Amino acid sequence: MMRYSTFLSISLLLAAAFTPITCVPVSSTGSARNNSATPARATNDVLYDQAFQQNIRSVRLLQPDGVLWSAVTRISDPAPVVMVFDILELNGEGDVNDYRAKIIHCNADWRQSNLPTMDYLFDYNEFLATSEAFSYNIQIQFTQYRLPLPPVKVPGNYIIWVYEGRDDSNVIFTKRLMVYDQLMGVGAEVNRSSGVSERITNHQIDFVVDYSNIDILNPLQDISVVVRQNYRWFNALTDLKPSFVRQDRQQLEYQHFDLENNFYAGNEYRFFDLRTLNALGQNVGDIRRNQAPVEAFLLADRDRSREVYSQYEDINGAYIVGNLDNRGDELSADYIQTHFFLEADQRVSGDIYVVGAFNNRVLSVENRMVYDPQLKGYTADILLKQGFYNYQYYVVDDNQGTSPYVFEGSFFEVENQYEVLVYTRPIGSRGDILAGYTRVASTELGR
Repeated sequence: MMRYSTFLSISLLLAAAFTPITCVPVSSTGSARNNSATPARATNDVLYDQAFQQNIRSVRLLQPDGVLWSAVTRISDPAPVVMVFDILELNGEGDVNDYRAKIIHCNADWRQSNLPTMDYLFDYNEFLATSEAFSYNIQIQFTQYRLPLPPVKVPGNYIIWVYEGRDDSNVIFTKRLMVYDQLMGVGAEVNRSSGVSERITNHQIDFVVDYSNIDILNPLQDISVVVRQNYRWFNALTDLKPSFVRQDRQQLEYQHFDLENNFYAGNEYRFFDLRTLNALGQNVGDIRRNQAPVEAFLLADRDRSREVYSQYEDINGAYIVGNLDNRGDELSADYIQTHFFLEADQRVSGDIYVVGAFNNRVLSVENRMVYDPQLKGYTADILLKQGFYNYQYYVVDDNQGTSPYVFEGSFFEVENQYEVLVYTRPIGSRGDILAGYTRVASTELGR
């Protein structure tokens, strides 16, 4: 733990290298919807994984073995993390410019920590996106940028703050990244709910945190945990307290019987395939290529909540960019105006969102659906890059404590990914660190 103690800082160097930027508390994302198009630095609004310009698309974190959908990496992992993003040429926007990034350390609640930049970075806190690639043979042109992310000295939550030019207030998007060091042991398993009526709809996450290898003065106060389902923040559990404290073993047990550690299991993700424009892929009803952008109309989706659970493989909300018409070359993958339609005889209580990794798994204005009484259904139009996509319909009703899967149904047999993130603050430090992490799947339930 001593290696993460605070180094001596020089205020003049800090002021030159880092300008304070407000980060987002995790607790703010539990039920709130992201309706802001203005950076939190200017308005003090909550800050999500979010783009502040319409022409910012397909922001991903990559490692050599594929996309890092979890946005979680180990501090000792030698594999580099590269951030890739597209700048579209829309309405005169999208000219080639200089884009830079700052790396901001945040506490467990995603508020900016008091750690000086020199305490968590080896380099000056300004990183230039230098790799540019240009699209070709498509209707909506774009420039793709790649930005290798620097190694960090300290595990924890990080905001990648990307801006145009040299003015870091001219932010274009923000991206979360978590770097952990396994200083604490974390063992977790997914079980059926301990609630009687919830056993057929919920998953219960039971886990143990072992802090015997680090110095913790007050584990109840100094350790905080976050549990995520399918890499989403908006329904993360953030205020869990241990059900048992094993002082002799230096362990915290989280095995609640009051449903506090429960998630609605939901259903397997819906999917569609837009990797080709020369034929109709799975769940695509029509493609109109004689206009810009190209339009794709997905087959109408129906209510699945009353259907029997059907098992099939999904990718837990992720997407795979690709173009089968041009040998899978991502630079020739066009952006398609994609039309979603969800059948509903009448409007339901609450807001309905199309949710997936393609919109950073957030609840925003862009992916909120609108009810059309003439068509008797909900519609949403989203600009998406050619690829294979997973998505779900998620209902948020602030006035009721009902399941958000009104149109999906919730079944304990569903395969989901769950993560447990464990945070603490080293003695004498000025920021929280991510000191334990594990991921577990519900693959065996109901099999």
